[in-house]
Amino acid sequence: MLEVIGAGVGNSNADETNFVSVFKSSSNFESLQANLNREGISRPSSLIPALEYSDKRAATELAQMKLLLQRFFRMYWRTASYNLTRFGVALVMGLLTGITYLDTNYSSYAGVNSGMGMVFSVMGFVGVISFNSMVPVAAKERGVFYRERAAQTYNAFWYFFGSGVVEIPYTFAAVLVFMAAFYPIVGFTGAYAFFTFYLILSLYVLFQEYLAEFVVFLSPNVEIAEILGMVVNLITFLFSGFSPPAVALPEGVKWIYTINPLTYSLSALATVVFGDCPSDNSNAIGCRRMENVPPALPSGITVKEYLEINFLMNHSEIWRNCSILFAFVIFVRGLTLLAMRFLNHQKK
Repeated sequence: MLEVIGAGVGNSNADETNFVSVFKSSSNFESLQANLNREGISRPSSLIPALEYSDKRAATELAQMKLLLQRFFRMYWRTASYNLTRFGVALVMGLLTGITYLDTNYSSYAGVNSGMGMVFSVMGFVGVISFNSMVPVAAKERGVFYRERAAQTYNAFWYFFGSGVVEIPYTFAAVLVFMAAFYPIVGFTGAYAFFTFYLILSLYVLFQEYLAEFVVFLSPNVEIAEILGMVVNLITFLFSGFSPPAVALPEGVKWIYTINPLTYSLSALATVVFGDCPSDNSNAIGCRRMENVPPALPSGITVKEYLEINFLMNHSEIWRNCSILFAFVIFVRGLTLLAMRFLNHQKK
């Protein structure tokens, strides 16, 4: 068989016959070329209009939104390693924090500062864990997003919309798991205070998760994103007004305290549980007169007054602080949209 087709060892037909030249000189080749060299086949035809697309993308805006929402919710449902972990960590964190501060006396100077440290550490641990958990998830999807955006599969806005919406129910559910374990164990009471604390903490966790997505799309790689997030969180922790307290911050850095999202989150959370004193005869923590206060503070000072003097935290500003925190969440989402739209770290 090899000899017949010219592939044999001793066959020399391949050296004598140039089949390409033979075919090009045949009538079949001329017929094929004449058929191809027609208007509308290999040359534009004046009788056939040019192919034009009326829209940039094949799918409508509504279809893009629907399919991307469906995609993200399915992805989160199937990513058990991420979502089950966040629920487990929330439960463990709630139990550990609650047991650590079990039976704390919030009437003494040391007890109130311990309670403030508890609120600060809750925000720190829950927030940083949420940030670090979100970074690899967003980084994994970023490469897919770049490829699909290059193919004009969808508008970047709907990807941004879907990635933001899908986090909301999971975040609120995880924080609720944390609150169910933490809130009663540490001795806090009141349904209104519980749900207010829950709302503010959920907003702060959302802020951290959205911040993680932003730094991922802003940075060229995961390592730089994690370092950038660590620096941002470190600065916010240092100038949140807890340690050092807001009243002791130097004038030169108070502008950082003012633009710090943790300032308003911490103030809102602390005043929910320590700054409420509806009446002088109330048994609320904020109405209790502090024991063992240092000479620098007036005797008979209440917990609420201590927060106002030392930490500049007022119960009357809870919803103002909550609104500012919500504005920070929207601001970070806006920056994320700009990063998705205009930055592409895969360009060479």
